[in-house]
Amino acid sequence: MRVAVIGVGAIAKVLLPAIIESECTIEGVMSRSGDSARRVARRYGIPRVYDSLQDIDTDAAFVLTGTESHARVALPLLERGIPVFLEKPMAMTLRDAERLTATADRKGVLLMVGFNRRYAPVYEALKSAWRHDIPDVIIAEKNRPDIDYRGTLDNAIHIVDMMRWICGEAIEVTASSQYSDPYHETSCVAHLRFAHSIGVMVANRSCGQWAEHIETYGAGKTVRVEAPESFAVIERNQTRTTSLLPASDGLVTPQTRLGFRQEVEDFLRVIQSGGEVRSPARDAMETHRLMHRILQAAGLPDMNDERPAANSSVSGGSGQRS
Repeated sequence: MRVAVIGVGAIAKVLLPAIIESECTIEGVMSRSGDSARRVARRYGIPRVYDSLQDIDTDAAFVLTGTESHARVALPLLERGIPVFLEKPMAMTLRDAERLTATADRKGVLLMVGFNRRYAPVYEALKSAWRHDIPDVIIAEKNRPDIDYRGTLDNAIHIVDMMRWICGEAIEVTASSQYSDPYHETSCVAHLRFAHSIGVMVANRSCGQWAEHIETYGAGKTVRVEAPESFAVIERNQTRTTSLLPASDGLVTPQTRLGFRQEVEDFLRVIQSGGEVRSPARDAMETHRLMHRILQAAGLPDMNDERPAANSSVSGGSGQRS
């Protein structure tokens, strides 16, 4: 299988090793200026650097560019019938995300969204622990000490997707946020009510270190994930803990612990053999709609907002809306 990689920035540095080691051949790479693509091509022995999307004629494409360019890059590929792996979020706006989903449906071509946590072993274990029940309570936190542009949308969307994956669709959303600039928020906390669960999502950017964990309660048990390496089930006086520790022999890699390698393999498998990926665009669209509701409720720029950071109005204080 011949694939193209468009975008060679931060996420590509994580995914490229998994793509290279999978059952495919990278025919070419592309970047905005072309310079970084040429460096990557030399490093990995990739034979071609594309000058234009029209030059791409492969069996599949990995679109790993910045979120603001996702629709602009992926839409013409989908129109030509090329299956696309698209990094999350699908787009900065719901309108563009819906256009991508509708185009994939109309052309009958696979569009997969890179929600790699669905493939991470600790989260697979969490999903399995609730295969017969739904938790009464889910608490999900994703914190990192970097204040990025629209960080809740860009990064906390991972645990919002996990909450949906475990509990189903949210029927009520309330949220609060803290910021000096609403496009560079420091905190967002949401309260979600599902059909059979209630949940709290916490995303903070003023913390001391990266942390990601989910706790779930119900049916006489506590199930806890400390991503990416620890999973525990607590029932009465018994605790069963499984740890995925870093392996010096390379058997457990960062790409494997967080599911990057597995999502690449699933994408390629479905193209070759058929079936369904775990994060098809149609399902991922619902995570984006829920993210939009959380941002609206928190008083943050939502997924109808198309203004770039440089044009955003800056105001102090915090936002809160039900």
